Amino acid sequence: MLLESMCFGVTLKFLFPVFMSVVALAGCQSNPDYQKPYVFQSDCQEAREGNVMPLTFVVDRNLSQANVNGEICSGSYQAFESMTQFYPDIKLLRLQNVPGSLDDETNLRLATKIHDMGISTLLESDSRVESGGTDLFLSGVERKVEQGAKVGVHSWASDDDNGNLVEGADLPAEDPQHQEYIDYYHKVELIKPEEFYWFTLYSASSDDMHYLSQDELKYFGFNTPTFAF
Repeated sequence: MLLESMCFGVTLKFLFPVFMSVVALAGCQSNPDYQKPYVFQSDCQEAREGNVMPLTFVVDRNLSQANVNGEICSGSYQAFESMTQFYPDIKLLRLQNVPGSLDDETNLRLATKIHDMGISTLLESDSRVESGGTDLFLSGVERKVEQGAKVGVHSWASDDDNGNLVEGADLPAEDPQHQEYIDYYHKVELIKPEEFYWFTLYSASSDDMHYLSQDELKYFGFNTPTFAF
C-alpha cells in the first residue's frame, strides 16, 4: 500500500509491506518535535503482556539519525532491520530512555548488527539507559555520553531448571554463559571488556541498579576518542 503524506510541506511516499512485523506510524502533528517521517516499533508479545513500551525507532527529518526509546524485546531486531531497509543511511542512534531488555538474546543480536553496520550511538544529557539498554548503547562504533546522562548496570539473572532465580554473579567463573557477554564487549572495543563484565555483575544485584560515575565511564572507555556528530 502506498501512502502520501504532506506533513512537511512536501509529498513523502511511504511503502507499507504487509509482511512487516513492526508497527509503523506516520503522523502529522502540530508540535515540531513529533513531525517525524517514520516510526518503527517492535512487535513483541512480552511487551504487551508486561504493559511496557517496546523498543521504538523514530527516524529524524534528516533521514540519517533516529531516536530510540522503550524496552528491547523479541521483535526489536526486525524493527531495526525494517527501519534500515527503508532508511539505509542511518548513521546515529540517540538512545533516550531504554530501561532494559525483555529478551537478552535478541538484544545481543541487535547490538552486534548495529556495530557491524558502522552506526554510532549517543546519550544526551537527559538520556537514561539501564541493563540491556547500556549494552545496546555500547554497540556504537563511535559513542558519546553527555554530562548528566544516566548509565545503569547490574547483574543479570535467570531461572535454573528448578525455577529458582540465579544471579549471574553466583555462577562459576568458567560458566559459558559469561563468555557471550565478554565476547560482545571485546567486539565493541571496550578498553577493559572482562573487567567491565565482572564489574556489572558485582556492582548491583538484578533487582538493583548502579549508575556509572564520570570516572567509571572514562575508565571503561564508554566515550570513543572521536565522535563526528
